[in-house]
Amino acid sequence: MTKRPPAVELACWLLWFLLLAGALVCVMVVVKSDDLGTVWSPMQVGDSTVQPVEFVPVILVLYGVLAVLAMTLIALFRTGHNWARHSLAGIVVSIFLVTVATVRTDPPSLVEWSAIAAAVLSAVTLVFIWHPQSHHFVREAALTPARDSAPIDS
Repeated sequence: MTKRPPAVELACWLLWFLLLAGALVCVMVVVKSDDLGTVWSPMQVGDSTVQPVEFVPVILVLYGVLAVLAMTLIALFRTGHNWARHSLAGIVVSIFLVTVATVRTDPPSLVEWSAIAAAVLSAVTLVFIWHPQSHHFVREAALTPARDSAPIDS
């Protein structure tokens, strides 16, 4: 296997940074759950029996699943799997869309600025995932025969 190009290394570092930022956002959501509950829950009207939405467990489980998936895909991308690169790009685009949608809900200012920072970080990460060096790296890895698939001499 050839040495990874700088664009792949930087994309992986940015992906790890996105995972760390996601963990910090989860902590912030737990801390600011009351403020977010007033923004994200339906309004109580009269004798309504609608209960406020309990979103903290959903966000924590969603982050846990997404983080484990992303960690696995980062390891596969680093070894040259093109489908892992496509999957990571899909996750990053999803993060970008979620952050844009979060900003539109008028959250508390700390959450809003964190979402804007995550959107910028997602856009930069996507650039390096789709960088020509990354494309050449995964193409070269696909053309190089794997050591495990070499024929065994008896």
